[in-house]
Amino acid sequence: RSRSGRLWVGWLAASMGTFIGHISPGIAFLSFGLLYAVRFSSLLARGQRTLSPAGAARGPGLRGCVARVPVEGAMKVVYSTAAVLAEFFYPPGADKLHLYNPDKPGYPFVHPNEWQHATMYGYFALSGWVDVISQACLPRRAHLCERVAIALPFYIEALLLSQHAHGKQQVESAVHSLLLLACLLVCVVLTAEVWRPNEPVLWLTKTCLVMVKGSWLLHAAFILYRPFLGRPWAASDAANLMFLTNFFCWHLALNVLLLLLIYWATCLWTRRCSRRRPTGNSAFHRDKDTLVFNLPNTHGTTSRVEEYHAVRAAEEETHLLKECEP
Repeated sequence: RSRSGRLWVGWLAASMGTFIGHISPGIAFLSFGLLYAVRFSSLLARGQRTLSPAGAARGPGLRGCVARVPVEGAMKVVYSTAAVLAEFFYPPGADKLHLYNPDKPGYPFVHPNEWQHATMYGYFALSGWVDVISQACLPRRAHLCERVAIALPFYIEALLLSQHAHGKQQVESAVHSLLLLACLLVCVVLTAEVWRPNEPVLWLTKTCLVMVKGSWLLHAAFILYRPFLGRPWAASDAANLMFLTNFFCWHLALNVLLLLLIYWATCLWTRRCSRRRPTGNSAFHRDKDTLVFNLPNTHGTTSRVEEYHAVRAAEEETHLLKECEP
């Protein structure tokens, strides 16, 4: 028993890097999913159906440029850069920045997992830089480039995952196959968003799938490297593979419920804020109404009330004409 315990402890120590390698991208994807959930829920709660309203003012100078740096783009750059460095130089003192081993005949490739992960993270970092340059530096935002730049990393991830399960146990292969399924679904949604970016159904579908990727990676880290029962999953047991699929389906349901909960909370918060303080339009009309009633009567036979209604009718007509303009 003591010998098996030592083997189990040694196996845990050897897999620490891989455990963190699943936890860190899981946290990253889940944080992006929660960011999407709050952002899109806020837009829908306010009745907005476009991601970026046209004609948004841009502050001049360096300060305006820094203020326009998008949160999502900065997160992608920071997360991906840190992940690439961790792949090659974690644990401290490690150096895996080598493509092949010159000391062996045939010069075999080394560290294939780390190079695959670094390739995927590099494309996400590229997407982050595209967001930052488009929204903070360019005089006009390049929406199409941003949408293509975020779709590309998920296609790269799907391509890498298709070759990531070779030589692995059946349980680990099944875990990555389910992750590949979620990644392919995200690719489909992001491809549709290239042509139809202002579709709330696509927003929410993308949000839910990204959250599923994050939560599934977190769960996969414990399935593969820190099982709750204290022993590895037996690949020979068919029930284990069946329950992997069950767990993935439960992740889908739980993330849908979490998304609905965030949307409900956002709607409550939006309604509460709108009741507590008047909007700019209502405040403007309130001050204007006071001004109109306090104006001196310039027409001998016209009352202030009639003048007020005439001004309001003229404003409504002007507003309708502006809405009808192409």
